[in-house]
Amino acid sequence: MIRKIKSKLSVKVFLITSMLMVACCSVTYLCIAHFAPYIYSHDLAEVEELADMLSEELSHIPKEEVQYFIQGYNDILTKQYDDEFAFHLFQNSGNEIALSDLNEFTGNKIDDYKSTDTTREYEISFADSTEAYILLLAKNTNKESQVVLALQKTLPILSVAILLVSVIAAFFYTWYMTKPIKKISKLSKQMADMDFSGLCPTNRTDEIGVLSHSLNDLSKKLAAALSELQEANQKLQADIDMERRLEKQRVEFFAAASHELKTPITIIKGQLQGMLYQVGRYKDRETYLAQSLEITDTLGKMVQELLTISRLDTPGYTCKKSNLNLSNFIIDRITVFEDLFMQKDLTVEQSISPEIYILGDMQLLQKALDNLLGNAAAYSGAGNQILIKLWKETETTTLTIENTGAHIPDEAISKLFEPFYRVDQSRNRQTGGTGLGLYIVKTILDLHGAKIEITNTIQGVIVSVQF
Repeated sequence: MIRKIKSKLSVKVFLITSMLMVACCSVTYLCIAHFAPYIYSHDLAEVEELADMLSEELSHIPKEEVQYFIQGYNDILTKQYDDEFAFHLFQNSGNEIALSDLNEFTGNKIDDYKSTDTTREYEISFADSTEAYILLLAKNTNKESQVVLALQKTLPILSVAILLVSVIAAFFYTWYMTKPIKKISKLSKQMADMDFSGLCPTNRTDEIGVLSHSLNDLSKKLAAALSELQEANQKLQADIDMERRLEKQRVEFFAAASHELKTPITIIKGQLQGMLYQVGRYKDRETYLAQSLEITDTLGKMVQELLTISRLDTPGYTCKKSNLNLSNFIIDRITVFEDLFMQKDLTVEQSISPEIYILGDMQLLQKALDNLLGNAAAYSGAGNQILIKLWKETETTTLTIENTGAHIPDEAISKLFEPFYRVDQSRNRQTGGTGLGLYIVKTILDLHGAKIEITNTIQGVIVSVQF
């Protein structure tokens, strides 16, 4: 029971309020009982005879003996009539004379006793004085009234009434005080369970209302913080997944690189051993030395491209961008490739908008553009065209390179930017290259925030780059 009381705020408030109400009512009752006037047990008619006797006798005694004479009658009233009555002496003007000294006044007036039960007023004069005085017998207002008796009689009923009123008042007071606190407690439990959907009522302006507002604000802020934390966790998980994918790509890349490097090295090793031991066809050293040199050149290009990829994929690598005139830059690179296009019997048509500037790393963009132009020349048959266009619309600069007479299988387009991927699965060096060119192009363009797309057209294949 005690444990339940300690754990329930409503029970505590109810008991404390009930006890306070009972205590306050009890103190009020005691104060009333203590300060209420007493009950009068004698009637005024019983003492009127004494008033008549005193008024008659005072006219036969001198003034200096009056106070002793009146005091003697007051003593009789005290003993025989329980001090419920007292004599009062007034001047003819109405001022009350102190009985202890007839030359002093009490400060009261005869009119002050009109609300009290009194005998009639007796006009008297003393034996040695012709001055008129007024004698009055009145109830002693210092005695308590019937309230005390009434309170004593009503004490049992009053006690039950006090108890009932205290319990009812304590119940409603407890309900009023603890109802919002219970709601706040319920909301705090929800918040502890990471549920921030509930809100406290805020229709109060007192401290509980302020607490409700504060708790609602805290709930909203915690919900926002939790949402941000979840987003951060999701982002972190996405970063972890991305890192795993990148790690997987690195493993696959180095596995493919090892395979790609192993093939030409094995070929060179076999040719050199054949020529060294003059086995069969390898006796023609000039032919196979030339082939070995060609494979070595290809191997050198592959190593250079691997070094380029390693540099571009280094964490924290940033390219050195500057304001580059892309129009003049593309025209210059086309000029460099003119001899190759003539050897391939290819016609170049260009539509380059002048004075288009971008922020870019000229060396990296040169490598990317050279790879694209080289691919266009390599995969276009003799007599075909290479169409190069550059234009700008609003905030986007677009470069397209289309080579006619070529086609890429649809299933291969999505894999073109993978390292070591070649459409020609036979890996023929005459038609395939190293398989790293487009991967390097994509990496460089990603560093510049550009997008690249390769699609088939009616005439051939088009590469679209958007800066």
